[in-house]
Amino acid sequence: MSEFAKMTTYKKEEFLEKEILKYLQKLRQPATRIQIAEYLVKNTDSIPNDSLKYVTSKKTGREYIPFMNRLSFAITSLKKAELIDHPKRGTTVLTKLGQDINSDNEEYIHELVMKGWAKS
Repeated sequence: MSEFAKMTTYKKEEFLEKEILKYLQKLRQPATRIQIAEYLVKNTDSIPNDSLKYVTSKKTGREYIPFMNRLSFAITSLKKAELIDHPKRGTTVLTKLGQDINSDNEEYIHELVMKGWAKS
């Protein structure tokens, strides 16, 4: 079992927030949610290679990708923290703050995320 799979939901989202910021800082251009997901699965050792596979919900019988749920929450948190923006539907870019932040400063990122969620 991978390190990512062992994390709590909350820890997965925190981990993804940091990795998303790192990727967008490296990329220096807009990215789609799918581009972000594929990059993280392919290039982050902690995330299992099969993370983009569909599973069937035992409750509803519908297929979904659990990793994409966590990724979506992480992206929403970064948006609320004003570290990223969506200039058009399906596109994610770093804000000035997101470009300048040290993506390893997990405490500060967490503080911004919590403030962002408190505003809504």
